[in-house]
Amino acid sequence: MNRTPRRNRLAKPLPEEWRRFMVEQGVPKRKYTAVCQVTLTTGRVVEELIIEEGWIISLDKAGLAGKFEQRIDFDPRTITSIEIRQVI
Repeated sequence: MNRTPRRNRLAKPLPEEWRRFMVEQGVPKRKYTAVCQVTLTTGRVVEELIIEEGWIISLDKAGLAGKFEQRIDFDPRTITSIEIRQVI
């Protein structure tokens, strides 16, 4: 299988329930990048979360270009809501 490695090796997988939610909202299953606002169980809001092909790769739009390393500082299982802002 010829697979391109994730652009952020510290990326975290989006939980399956949220992957299904995004598909239900019209986001393709593969080959997409989405800018989303997410709310966590703690009440924290991440305004520009970048999700690429089912992986959380960045906490802001700086993650839209090139390879980089950024720690995702929360557990994706604590996401309580996702608002899709843009799909690229």
